[in-house]
Amino acid sequence: MHEHAPNEQGNSDLPTVDVFGLPFALADYQSTFAYLLRLSQRSRPGAAAFCATHLLAEARLRKEFSQVLASFDMRFPDGMPVVWLMNALGGRMRDRVYGPYLMRYAIQHAPRPYRHFLFGGSPECLAELEEALRKLQPQIEVVGKLSPPFRPWTEEDEAGFAQAITGGDPDFVWVALGGIKQENWIVRNQHRYRRGVFLAVGDAFELLAGRRGFAPAWMQRWGLTWVYRLAQEPRRLWKRYLIYNSVFATYAILDVLRALCTGRRGRAVTRG
Repeated sequence: MHEHAPNEQGNSDLPTVDVFGLPFALADYQSTFAYLLRLSQRSRPGAAAFCATHLLAEARLRKEFSQVLASFDMRFPDGMPVVWLMNALGGRMRDRVYGPYLMRYAIQHAPRPYRHFLFGGSPECLAELEEALRKLQPQIEVVGKLSPPFRPWTEEDEAGFAQAITGGDPDFVWVALGGIKQENWIVRNQHRYRRGVFLAVGDAFELLAGRRGFAPAWMQRWGLTWVYRLAQEPRRLWKRYLIYNSVFATYAILDVLRALCTGRRGRAVTRG
């Protein structure tokens, strides 16, 4: 929101709990949104990740991806199993901060003069998404949308993306490229931007555009969104869920046991 004085510190008073060596915010949608507003006022880019089990499993298996997630200003628990682990380590969270719901909340609560850019998805999805967002928030200002080509991107492509996004001078850049790919892209390209908050929101575009349905509330509450997704695309997703859910569960149990043995449980910290 451009008339506000920038907050260069940009970091929050959100308490955190370390999960697999990464600080995760103990936050709800309201406090997450307030934090993102503060990030948007800085004169340098910011980034927030919404992490479900497969991202954390990837980070636990591959140090380079853990470093990618560590480069974000803050990480939020996108899945209920992550919330349960945070609570077992001393957090007190009632719900996750689900990327699609956070995007919906932010659109509803950030009318003009906040500016939004949509990056990812097909041209058809982006057109339907913008229409849905305008119904959700008639005062929304979408300053651009970009469907990147479905092929490996060249330096020329990346420079073109940066030119398009920077030209709109957005406060929020919503990025939906799929988990792992979108986080890598955000961190790899931060140097190209002077401001704006980049948000890795995964399936948010497809869901908010109405192209795919949300899991039933009871399945979300019990951490079974993955089962709903698996039923929709079993051939594409079965291996991902089998491997990543197993890795996450194994290391989560080990971390809780280690915390209990060392007395680390219950030490939520506030990072300024």
